[in-house]
Amino acid sequence: MPKTLQIDSNMYNALIESFGEDALKEKIDDLLISAIEKRLEQFSSEILKFEEKYGVSFGEFEQMWDRNEIKDKHSHEVEGDFIDWEMLEMEKRELFSALSRLKSIKKK
Repeated sequence: MPKTLQIDSNMYNALIESFGEDALKEKIDDLLISAIEKRLEQFSSEILKFEEKYGVSFGEFEQMWDRNEIKDKHSHEVEGDFIDWEMLEMEKRELFSALSRLKSIKKK
């Protein structure tokens, strides 16, 4: 069953004028996929900074954290990095999953 997404009427009219009504759905699908891909690139870039800083993947860092092998583990910087890195990894997984689902739907 189709779901309805509400957008501002001025925005809708501008999109119709730009793309035409027939092409609008496909354009919106493409824009959503492109936006998710761009966000994934941003998250990957931020994750790479942490990997370069600590010399390990997040999974390895988390294991080292749990074994108390991280120097200054509870310093503001290291603890903040851990929280930020973990959030980026979770967001990346969720977006990648959503992107995979959207791409499989688009192929149908």
